[in-house]
Amino acid sequence: MYFGPPGNTLVIVVSPPPDRPGLPARRVTIADIARAAGVSIAVVSYAVNGRPGVSAATRERVLRIAEEYRWQPSAAARSMHTGPRAVGLVVSTAAGGVSSASSFLDLVTAIQDVFGKHGYALLLKVVESVDAAVATYRTWWAERRFDVMIVTDVLSQDPRVEALRALRAPAVVVGAPAAAQGLTSVHLDDAEAFGRVASYLIGLGHRDVAVVTGQPELHRTQVRVAALARMLKDAGGSLLRMTTDAGPEEAAAATRQLLTSPVPPSVIVYDSDQMALAALDVARRLGVEVPWDLSILAASDSALCRLSTPALTALPSPLRELGTAVGDAVLAVLNGQSATSHVVPVGGLAIRGSTGPLARRTKQ
Repeated sequence: MYFGPPGNTLVIVVSPPPDRPGLPARRVTIADIARAAGVSIAVVSYAVNGRPGVSAATRERVLRIAEEYRWQPSAAARSMHTGPRAVGLVVSTAAGGVSSASSFLDLVTAIQDVFGKHGYALLLKVVESVDAAVATYRTWWAERRFDVMIVTDVLSQDPRVEALRALRAPAVVVGAPAAAQGLTSVHLDDAEAFGRVASYLIGLGHRDVAVVTGQPELHRTQVRVAALARMLKDAGGSLLRMTTDAGPEEAAAATRQLLTSPVPPSVIVYDSDQMALAALDVARRLGVEVPWDLSILAASDSALCRLSTPALTALPSPLRELGTAVGDAVLAVLNGQSATSHVVPVGGLAIRGSTGPLARRTKQ
């Protein structure tokens, strides 16, 4: 997997081997290879890029000399003819969505596994804001550094999607079609999954539910909250929402505020495993017993959820399946297919020890 800023603006060269003393002690260039092979620079370019117009014997001689001098063609120059053969992914740390999940590497690995087999690299950059991501898009697109851009943690009105549309740059949006604005999209079926979460909690007798989320502008978060609120309203219940930066510290502070309020909720749903784990600690410190006094549910499962005490009830986090679907969508875009939408099912709720029927605290 390729991480860090792309290196395709440099010529990858080394000093000549000791058995070729005639070459100057400097970076090897295409002109040096042409001179050593007795051909023109154009012939060297044709030979190393596999283009027609060069005899087999000449191509073999050029490639042999290039190998002896440990020379590789400039990726920047090659991209002018063949394209960068790279897929971009610029992650904003301010998003607090999928990219903040403990299993985010599963998503990245699955994406790379799909198109890596076709000779494409993944260019990954971490930035501090959505605006910085937009600036990176413009720079990379102007420098021909990527063929397709992947957008994660999509906002309802996302400047990144708008910028890619304005650039006419191929892209795959990891989000629902409503947020993708006509670009190819791949998303988890969060509406269906959170509808099942609501049905499960209503079946246990819960009506006063709270949800602690990341930033409210995330389209995925809005879909989740809307699904919970709709079903609770139909059942005569209510949903209280608190927003945080999606980190454990702010999740802990929100939990303390909820549990010390005059009418605390009987169940709290959290955006991530880390947030839910922080809530368990707060409840323990306040003397609130889980699940007898409070039920806790995480919207993304992990090994941490299974190993906590009590183990956390959680929705699956199928980021590997999502990544595979994103990789397939990238290949489709590269092949010239028109914009499409793909839905990945979330899977069944893992019911564990952190949730139970409406119990003693709320019935008193």
